[in-house]
Amino acid sequence: MKGKYTIIFIPPGHSTTRQFQITRRGKQYLSAFMLFVGVVVVGLFARNLYLSHYINHLQPTIDHITQLKSTIKERDQTINNLSEQSTQITEDLKRITDLEQKLSSILQLDSPSQTTSLSRSISSETSVLANVTPPIGTPTQYALIVTNHLNTLQRYYEIAVVQKDKLDHTPSILPVEGEITSPHGYRRNPFGGLSKEFHNGIDIACNYGTPIIATADGIVTFSARNLIFGLRIDIDHGHGIRTFYGHNSKLLVKEGDKVKKGDVIAYSGNSGRSTGSHLHYGAYVNGKNVDPLTFTELLKET
Repeated sequence: MKGKYTIIFIPPGHSTTRQFQITRRGKQYLSAFMLFVGVVVVGLFARNLYLSHYINHLQPTIDHITQLKSTIKERDQTINNLSEQSTQITEDLKRITDLEQKLSSILQLDSPSQTTSLSRSISSETSVLANVTPPIGTPTQYALIVTNHLNTLQRYYEIAVVQKDKLDHTPSILPVEGEITSPHGYRRNPFGGLSKEFHNGIDIACNYGTPIIATADGIVTFSARNLIFGLRIDIDHGHGIRTFYGHNSKLLVKEGDKVKKGDVIAYSGNSGRSTGSHLHYGAYVNGKNVDPLTFTELLKET
């Protein structure tokens, strides 16, 4: 046993002991291993202590980086919102330009210039006096101004479309130029005698074959020969308004045709019960015969 070491393990109760023998070299190995383990433990402890101190030293920087990340995220969101607002403003400006052009066409105005449309509207919204510098508005404020301007134009356009449709379907012009030789109402019988008859339209003198135009948009409801008015055309303009054109020499439209105000629909003549070349022009509103000059800007002579 010389040169060896014995390790005895005595369990509780002193029942059975265990012995382990190691040589002097083994002891040296065991001591070296224990020393290595101790060095590793001390090293790990020192490392953890250093890392803790280093992290505490860098904590302000870490907090600053975290704050910068949050700020960058907010900025990115703001940029995205601004981009969406910019896209919406661009689309709204295009719609505004389109509506202005449509309104100009409907109202028969000159095309709006770039300096008289939206820029002028925004200027008036952001300044009270001409000599006062307008306040700096946020993109959201300008987007709201553009949206309000667009909504206003949209309402004007819808109203204008309705009004234009009514105007287009209102017989506000005469079907042919010429002297009104016989007005609407009672008159002496043109075929002789002292009797009077009710004239349900106006007679407009014109040369044989003069183009006759539709006085408003509508649909042709009659286009054929009539016993009294010869070659006659009736047009339904909607809204309870109907016009008719008599004594023509030639008809250019047929029943069911859609016509626009100003379209040539016939040529004047002397067909039917007539004393000479002229156009008989009449109108009805809700089935009641009225003076067709009621719709025109022509002033009747008194």
